[in-house]
Amino acid sequence: MRAVGRLIHHCGHRAGWERGGGEERCRDCGARRFTDYAALLMPERPVAVVAEPRRDPARADRSAAAVIASGLRRLNRRRARAVAWRLAV
Repeated sequence: MRAVGRLIHHCGHRAGWERGGGEERCRDCGARRFTDYAALLMPERPVAVVAEPRRDPARADRSAAAVIASGLRRLNRRRARAVAWRLAV
């Protein structure tokens, strides 16, 4: 075992691991590795993802147009240069 700094000890775990109770412990430093992850497993299968119902295409077009119009209004308020207008459109 070698010490780095004052409080941190680094162990190479060369002495081996003791197993038992769903964990392994280093014989030198006492570090634990958990081997039994049953608590993390879900008891039932996850629910399948269901696709949302299709939206009305005309409604989607109107909402996209509203977003674009609000962006153009913001550009107009800032008195944007022609370059910014070309990028926006």
